[in-house]
Order: sequence, then C-alpha cells, then structure tokens
Amino acid sequence: MPDQTLRPLGNFKPSLWGDRFCSFTLDNQLFEKYSKEVEVLKEEVNDMLVVNDAGGYKSAPEKMVLIDALERLGVSYLFEKEIEENLEDMFKNFEDYSHVFHDDLFMVSLHFRVFRQRGYNLSSSVFKKFTNDNGEFKVTISNDVRGMLSLYEATYLRIHGEDILEEAFRFTKAGLESLKPYLSPDLGEHVAHALYQPLHRDVQRIQARYYISFYENDPSRNEKVLRLAKIDFNRLQMLHNEELCHLFRWRKELNIMPHIPYARNRAVECYCFGLACFFEPKYSLARLIHAMSNIVISALDDTYDSYGTYEELKLFTNALMRWDDTDVMDAVDQLPEYMKGFYTGLRKYFDDSREMMSKRGQKSYGVRYLEAAVCLFLFETRNYIVFSNLDTEWHHSGRHSSVQHGMDGDIATPEAFQWLQSNPRMLSAYSIMARISNDIMTSEAERNKGYTMATGVECYMKQHGVSESEAIAELYKKVENTWKDMNEEIIRPTVVSRDLLLRILNLSRQQDVMYKIGDGYNNPELFKDFVLALFVDPIPI
Repeated sequence: MPDQTLRPLGNFKPSLWGDRFCSFTLDNQLFEKYSKEVEVLKEEVNDMLVVNDAGGYKSAPEKMVLIDALERLGVSYLFEKEIEENLEDMFKNFEDYSHVFHDDLFMVSLHFRVFRQRGYNLSSSVFKKFTNDNGEFKVTISNDVRGMLSLYEATYLRIHGEDILEEAFRFTKAGLESLKPYLSPDLGEHVAHALYQPLHRDVQRIQARYYISFYENDPSRNEKVLRLAKIDFNRLQMLHNEELCHLFRWRKELNIMPHIPYARNRAVECYCFGLACFFEPKYSLARLIHAMSNIVISALDDTYDSYGTYEELKLFTNALMRWDDTDVMDAVDQLPEYMKGFYTGLRKYFDDSREMMSKRGQKSYGVRYLEAAVCLFLFETRNYIVFSNLDTEWHHSGRHSSVQHGMDGDIATPEAFQWLQSNPRMLSAYSIMARISNDIMTSEAERNKGYTMATGVECYMKQHGVSESEAIAELYKKVENTWKDMNEEIIRPTVVSRDLLLRILNLSRQQDVMYKIGDGYNNPELFKDFVLALFVDPIPI
C-alpha cells in the first residue's frame, strides 16, 4: 500500500553520472609511463630549488616565482622539503635581499602571499611604500596590471586589524574591474578568473587544471615545469578515477539507497569534498573515508530535512544517540522499515571505516590525515543530528531558529576531539562559514519546498529588522571574518599540526567554490564542468 504520509519531499535532481565511474580500469602501462617521467622531471626541477642556488635560479625573487608556479600548477607536493627549506631561508633573510625589488609591487605582493600561505607572518607594513600620506594607494600603481593582480591576490591572506589590506582589496578590485575591458584576451580572462575565484579560496585541483592552461600561454613559462604539471595531473586523474570506482562499489555494497530513494545521489560530489581536502596520491585512504562519510552525512541531512516525519525523526535520533548502548536494538525495533535499513547501513559504514582504520599501520602515509577526516565526519554528523532535530522541533512548534545559535559551533564534544582541544577556532570558523554559505544559497529552495521553518537569512532579517539584501550582505561580512580567523590560525606557530589546519582550510575552499556558483550540490549541472575537468577530460600532452 502506498505511503500516504505527508512528507516535506525535496524532489532532488538525479545524478548526472549514473554508474559511469563504476567501470573504470586503471591503465597500468600508461600510469607507469607517467610515473617514470614524473620522477625524471622532478629531479630536474628540484635542481632549480636547492638552497645553494644551483640550476639557474640564483636569486630569491626568481625562486619565489618558481615556488608560486609549482603551487598553482598543483605539483608543489612533490617538493615539500625543498620549498620549506627555501622559504625558511628566504623569510629569515627577507630584510637583506628585499631591497632589490623594494618598489616592485608584483614581487612584494608575491612574497607576502606565498609567505602567508605557508604560515610565515610577513608584516603587511611592506605595502606602506605604495601608499600616500593619507593611507591611500598611489594612483601611479593603478596601471600596473601584473602588480595590481598580485596585490589583489595577497589581500585574501589578510587577518583582523590589517586596515592597509582592506584598503588594498577595495583599491585593486575596483582597479582591475575597470582595466579588464582593455586587456589582451588571455590576461583579461586571467583577471576575470581571479576576480571571480581568488587563488587563496580555490580548490587546489581545480586551480591546477585552470592554471596549467594559463601557464601554457605564458611567455615566461618553464617548459619542464609545464610538462611535469601536465603529466602529473593526468597521472593523479587516473588514481582519482580508480578511487571513485571503489567508492561507487562500496556504496552499492552498503545497500542504503534502496531504503532511502528520496535522498540525493551525489557520490561524485561527495568524493570532490575529500579530493579538495587532500588530493595527494598518498592520502588515498583518507580521501575514500572522507567521501564515504559525506555520502552518509548527505543521507542523514535528507532524512531529517526532506523526508522523515516529526515522530519518525524523534525515534531515529533516539536510536542514534543510543548507538553504543547494549539495548540499542530496542530503539531500532521501533523505527519504520526504511529507517531500519538506513540504520543498518550506518552501522556498516562504521564497521567498514573501522576495518580500514585497523589496516593503517600497513600504509606508508601519515595517519593524522585519516584521523582528521574521520573526526571532521563525527563533528558534522553530530551537527546534523542535533541541528536537524532542533529544526524539526521548531518546525512543529511554530518557533523560528536563531542564526546565532546555529553558528555557535559548540556541538563537538571533548571526547570526540581530544586532540583538537575542544572545538578550536579553526573548526568553528569553518562551521560558521559553511552554514552561512549553505543558508544563503539554499534559502529560496527551502521556501519552495513549503517548509515553514525560517531560513537562516529570514532569521537574520527578523532579528535585526533588515531587508533580505541587507541580511545577506551582513552574513557575508561574517563569512569574511571567519576567513580572517582561519588565516590567523595557519600562521606559525600553530596550536596543532599545521597540516591538519590546512585540511580544514581546504574544506572551506570547497564550500566557497561549491556555493559560489549557486547551490552546486542540489543542482549538479552547476558543478558539471568541474567534474569533467577533474575526472573525465585528461590534459592534452
């Protein structure tokens, strides 16, 4: 008999990819060919980076340009030790050698950005020489497109209280917008890309794919570096496709989709979050577990937000909160059939993750990244369980949720995050940024569902008595503040492993990309070009 229950159905769009990635087979011969050439080119490029200035890159400024190219092209992970040695030495001696480019806006901005990206706290006072007595940037630099673009990108590393970078952002953004129509096609497109998606907030693999195309047309390009970037991108693309294939097969074995046909089918997009977090080949297991967790989180979200009734969700939440109790099956027995199947799948997810984790001692890469992925999952899962249950309570009681309550970030328990020391600022900033971005981009869809609970934007409007456009503008200001929080947290010395903090930063970048184009998760067509670039279309060699 058909289910006659009135449910807040999401009517989500189907996946664009079906089972496309299930049948991928790695071409071992081609992969080995690529890997061998990568090793040869890696040695040749490495000679350009040695601290004793061998290989033709004799000056620190030239090395900084090379390091920046390697990072943008997505191959800096091959030279981590060499890059660190160079930057440590260059930062220590910056005052001694920076006089050679003291009035070069491009070079000063490049050093500032790369140092800050790597956690070296170069003072923003280095830009004072480009301002007048009133603290305004000199008009004479406005036609220096290369310098203006470099300064613009540097402003995204600003932290709280850096007024000079706030002014630099306004000045360069307006200046580049006005210059854009008069630039050559290649440079104009490059400026437009930066204005839309600044480097510091871009997903590394997406940035690499874009920048390889741009760098190929750069007259100053290094051919060996370019070839290394192309071959390595295609090599990693093959590995990432193999992982996608494993993920699709695992999801089929998990067997939750037949029980929850209302849920979004977004396995590819879920994998993209893991890929954004850590793309390097040695973190394959961490990527897979992160992608698996995203699939489960998405299903939880859809169950709470777009299918379950109030009474069903109370029962389901009770069963989840009694996860480790000996009498948990008593709670499970009270669930409707579809929830029983889902609950069984959740337990299988944890069993599979535990089994994969137990084998980590046999892996050659750092366990800390895998642990980061799992802990982030636990944080987000508890967010969904608690927030969604509260949302349901508010919906049925006629109350409105508080935006500030939803952004407090006090959900993570000390037990779950002992090594993160009870909800650190970095994780809280990510949570706030992700929640606001999601609220803004999904508010219209939520209203169209007929769901009566106020969206985050509507809550802000009611609390502060402002219009929708004013509310969105203020919420985006909060997002900007969270980016400053994260920028401060990655400056050395850090309270925890900087590598972990960068993974959280990478998740924030994925959120920025996903929701800048609209609601890229609910509307997979918006994210289609990224998927094609990352997994389907190799770079012509």
